[in-house]
Amino acid sequence: MPAPPSNHDLGKSELVKSELAARWFPGRNLVTTLRYRGRDFRYRALFDVLRQHCRGRVLDVGGGAFVTTAIEERVPFSEWTIVEPYEADLPTLTDSRVRTMVGDGHALEIEGNQFDTVLSIQVLEHVFEPIRMIEELYRVTTPGGHLVVMVPQTANLHHLPHHYQNFTRYWLEAAAHRLGADVVEYHALGGAWSTIASRVLLQYPGVFGIAGYQQPGIRRGWRFWALFPVGLMVSAVVFPLSMLMSLGDMKEEANNHVMVLRKPLQ
Repeated sequence: MPAPPSNHDLGKSELVKSELAARWFPGRNLVTTLRYRGRDFRYRALFDVLRQHCRGRVLDVGGGAFVTTAIEERVPFSEWTIVEPYEADLPTLTDSRVRTMVGDGHALEIEGNQFDTVLSIQVLEHVFEPIRMIEELYRVTTPGGHLVVMVPQTANLHHLPHHYQNFTRYWLEAAAHRLGADVVEYHALGGAWSTIASRVLLQYPGVFGIAGYQQPGIRRGWRFWALFPVGLMVSAVVFPLSMLMSLGDMKEEANNHVMVLRKPLQ
């Protein structure tokens, strides 16, 4: 069985642009919009981190329209550059400080040491070779600048077929060591109860065949559908209780990790 394609491999495909866009970011729909809005509301600590460490020229690889939320949250910057692998994934914005470009996160056509702040917000799980990408993001970070990374530990499958892995904080720490970066700040977002709530809720887009969430070829037998109404009732009880319990969650079982890395002055 051939290995899944990396960003670099996809860039060399001869598919037409519209097919590439659909293949790279499946799931431009209401479910994805609501999921991102829920993330931004639930994990507002991310914006505390960005308000503290985001400065000057910002590079946001794979963030799409995340900049609009950053502006609403008063994240400081002078210039924000968004990089996506295909033009169809780039947002259309009127803010003169925001630039967009098509590029490969593994091999950016950007000179080194260019950006004061570099962001990777829930992107590395969709990259087949994440260590290559984080090395590239670090390369374009200015000495003294910050690389802010957010990765999930327990995410449900999403944006299929481009969900390759989840991460622990120890992967981030090992990556920082490999880069020679200083770990400035770390936050565990959510925990075991948050994960239970997420799992309970986000199983349903796949069940109902929502693009980017349904795995092709899966057939559900009569037992699944016979028990489905019971599952809905269980979910209606478990989800709000899990959200309540998540107010005192276990940080060891984080739902997401946010780490701020600093590139030492040369």
